[in-house]
Amino acid sequence: MKKLSRNSLKTIKGSNASICNGCPSQNIYGPGPEYNGTCENYFALPDYCRERHCVGVSISCFRD
Repeated sequence: MKKLSRNSLKTIKGSNASICNGCPSQNIYGPGPEYNGTCENYFALPDYCRERHCVGVSISCFRD
């Protein structure tokens, strides 16, 4: 096996893909008008958006 340099690794197709592609990372979710989305919207997101912390969410969404 041959070692690849960092510069070579950067040229591999797909190497620069963001782990948050397809997630609305500009939104912040929580209760109230100061948030872009509701807590319900947050929990409706795909698992990979929530598990990778691609979106912001208020702690209030996790309180009962």
